This record gives sequence, C-alpha cells and structure tokens, in this order.
Amino acid sequence: MIGSPLGGVLRSLDQRARIAGRSRSRGAPLESDPAPQAVTPVGPVAAPGGLVAAVVTTGEDGRARWSFPAPYEAAPAVTATVVDPEPGSDERTVWAALEEVTTWYALVRVWRSRPRRGTGVAESAGPGVTVHLLAAPVSSSYD
Repeated sequence: MIGSPLGGVLRSLDQRARIAGRSRSRGAPLESDPAPQAVTPVGPVAAPGGLVAAVVTTGEDGRARWSFPAPYEAAPAVTATVVDPEPGSDERTVWAALEEVTTWYALVRVWRSRPRRGTGVAESAGPGVTVHLLAAPVSSSYD
C-alpha cells in the first residue's frame, strides 16, 4: 500500500491502539461497575398533569395488574417495558402485551420466546419478571 492515504490512516490507528493498550496496563486502574444495591419496590409516582409511573412484577401466570392512584376520565395511554430476567441469553427474548386498559387499571402480560428448531415458541414468562409502566392522560383534541 505504498502511496495510499488509507494505508497511512490504518497504520496510524494501529499504532495508537497499541500505545493505548500499553498505557492501561502500566498502572491506571480500569473502571469497574459499582456494587449492586438492594432493589426497593417503587410505588406509583404522580406528576403534575396526570402522568403516573410504577414498577410491578408478574405473578404465576405472567400477568401484572396495575391500579392507578386515581381514576382517569378516559382510558390513558399506557406503555410497558420489560426488564429482561436473563440478559446474557441470546436465545430468548421477553416482551409485554397490554391485555386491558381501563380508567382505573391496566393489565399487562409478559411473554418470552423459547427457541425451537425451525421456529420459536412464545410462552408466559412466569412469576417475578419486572415491568416498568407509564400512564398518561389522553386528550381528544389536537390543540
């Protein structure tokens, strides 16, 4: 690669990477993750305007029912985000489905995929899966 500008760039990057690799091992301590803290259950948190959030866990059937602190005038917009119970597993995926949303509660069910030759199979995630929920009032006007 004589005379190629790309060759010079690649050579420079390779040299920088080697220098950076050597400097870390000479005494600068590597950053480490902080020690995990105990998980504290979080109840509903209300904000001005009717936005409410909560963290719930699923029961034996993979469902979690969340009762809002106060009823809404109409069914709110609800989002559910699942915390993966096995984040190191590339073979399984978890997701949440809102089965029912009313003015005073939301029912969410968590599913997980199970690998199977040719196709995957969905099954209930079971108990103890953490779900983060957020509810916001819905306006019927587009002001």
